Amino acid sequence: MYYLVDRRGFRMYNIKEKCFNKYFYLTVMEKKDKLYIGLYNDYYGALLTDYQRELVDMYYNRDMSLGEIAEAHSISPQGVSDALKRAERTLTETERKLKLVEKSDKLRALLDEIEKTGGERVAQTVRKAKDLLDN
Repeated sequence: MYYLVDRRGFRMYNIKEKCFNKYFYLTVMEKKDKLYIGLYNDYYGALLTDYQRELVDMYYNRDMSLGEIAEAHSISPQGVSDALKRAERTLTETERKLKLVEKSDKLRALLDEIEKTGGERVAQTVRKAKDLLDN
């Protein structure tokens, strides 16, 4: 499944395949990419400028609209959209190269499997390892 993202307001529509609308400039993002931006920000947010980090936090974590963010920063919604796209590109490219989030997910799944098959002592050790991953 993909999301259709409209530059005028980032309204999202579920679509089954990639398409192009000649009336608006539209981009298509996979659902996974859209959902993982907040997680990528947790891992790689230090690579963004303070301004980009704040915009990503406002948009993804606080669920503010482009208009609300634009009003708070006294800029246009288009300016917010452009800055968010640059930040998203930086975060996704960094994950593509380093794959820390992917490795963390695989490690967490492996720890879950070990916790299920091991005894109580192993389960305690696995819980400690998961706590390290979460912090």
